[in-house]
Amino acid sequence: MVGHFDTELVLLLNGLLRSHLWLGKFVSGLALNPIARGVPVFVPLIVLWFSPDHIADRGRMVLGLAGACLATLISVLLQKHLHLTIRPFFNPALHLYQAKYQDAVAWGRMNSFPSDTATLYFALSTVIFLEWRLAGVLSYAWSFLTAGICRTALGYHYPTDILAGIVLGVGMVMLFTAASPFAGRLQRHLEEFGPRKAWIHAALFLLLADAYSQFEGLQGVMRLFIKIGHSG
Repeated sequence: MVGHFDTELVLLLNGLLRSHLWLGKFVSGLALNPIARGVPVFVPLIVLWFSPDHIADRGRMVLGLAGACLATLISVLLQKHLHLTIRPFFNPALHLYQAKYQDAVAWGRMNSFPSDTATLYFALSTVIFLEWRLAGVLSYAWSFLTAGICRTALGYHYPTDILAGIVLGVGMVMLFTAASPFAGRLQRHLEEFGPRKAWIHAALFLLLADAYSQFEGLQGVMRLFIKIGHSG
């Protein structure tokens, strides 16, 4: 699965971190700090949701967010069950410099394909792009830097992992938002909530909060239902 280009690019980017320790700390901060990584993506989503100019687009946004959730969950499941590639920093043959020590047991899953972070961030960037072009382009660029280049340099993923995550995230959101009749129907239902819209806003904030951790909470709920189903 891992090609020569994949390995060479990981070694090149990681070598820059080895040669410049300050760069390693900076890249780690961008890639691993949820605020530094997430604010340029999550804040535009919240601004769009509450913007008077985009209230009529909430139906399409909800469909896009549903696509982002599904794409991320699929990405996580593929990582857990495909076992195609071991994460670069777990491959002893690469001798990568680790700006932050990684423990295989604590990490939970050693497979790197596809990148769930790239899936989520590019999916959310697509939701933004469909409603606000400039913010969407900036969000794409930030996601490419933090979820793509930085995490590749740190040895979390190979470039093909990132590419697969991008295709999955963008493709799923585009597929969901292309269902325009559903968007219009959903928009009408949202408008019918009237004063009860506060519940929808609360659900949105809860969804975005869970998205910060690649939907660990939602994954936990799914695992609980699976265990209940097996025990029954």
